Amino acid sequence: MSVFSVEIKKSLQLPYLALLIGMFAISTSAILIRYSDSEPLVIGAYRQAFATLIFLPLILKDKAAEIRSQSYSTIFEMIFTGILLGAHFSFFITSVKETSVAASVLLATCHVVYVAVLGWIFFGETLTKKAILGTSVSLCGILILFGGDLLDNPGNFRGNIFAFISGILAGLYYLSGRKLRKVISLPTYAFVVYLFSFISMFIIVLVQNLNYENLPVYELQLFLLMALIPTLLGHTMQNWAIGYLPAYIVSISLLAEPVGSGLLAWLLFHEVPSFGVILGGLIVISGLYLVILAEESN
Repeated sequence: MSVFSVEIKKSLQLPYLALLIGMFAISTSAILIRYSDSEPLVIGAYRQAFATLIFLPLILKDKAAEIRSQSYSTIFEMIFTGILLGAHFSFFITSVKETSVAASVLLATCHVVYVAVLGWIFFGETLTKKAILGTSVSLCGILILFGGDLLDNPGNFRGNIFAFISGILAGLYYLSGRKLRKVISLPTYAFVVYLFSFISMFIIVLVQNLNYENLPVYELQLFLLMALIPTLLGHTMQNWAIGYLPAYIVSISLLAEPVGSGLLAWLLFHEVPSFGVILGGLIVISGLYLVILAEESN
């Protein structure tokens, strides 16, 4: 092996390591949510509040001018995207409390399919035969997951519905963000979107008179960990790795989240998914894989 080949191999090791760390970090999201005893909207609001505060020093130092230079329409689009993210978190966190971790994360991860379909509906984006096949396979897997879990664990149905809705909202969020990220830097985009996702959830917390004051230190520590590990570390590692690795590899790594979360739930909570979730999940992941490959080739 030449020296040049060795250097290339070494240079790729770090991005793959970063991707691996990011995959693990993102997989802890549902686990940390399960450990919390707070209301789902309170969890989401605090998580996004801490995430916003983490970005605040960078914004004040380097990015304030970028925010001021944006048009009103762009600011409005970022606010709308933040509200979508807040809605996604509200449904996702609720689903984690009401169904199995594996089913919740799996249905939320289907945003990959929803982005492809919504992009075709709203923006006339092309759907290749492989993308259509992958979408069809994933939807079949979702039906099997719902049906199988309904027979084995009928009490999980509401949680599964919420997880499904959270996936659609995540698809809308990513679709909206894809356009904005072409003209706005990542820190600025993240700060504004996180800020308004927090505001949207906190307003509902106030309207519903949910308890958000005098929480145990343990709860606040969990909220901070949610902001630091899955949000900051997980997504930062993925965003960094995409600068060195093909985009489809980073996208495929998202498919590890339901597997990682499911394994952690099994180890920590002794939670075993139903046969319907396992079978449907494998079919869904196969379909998602086809959609990702189709987007890469397109």
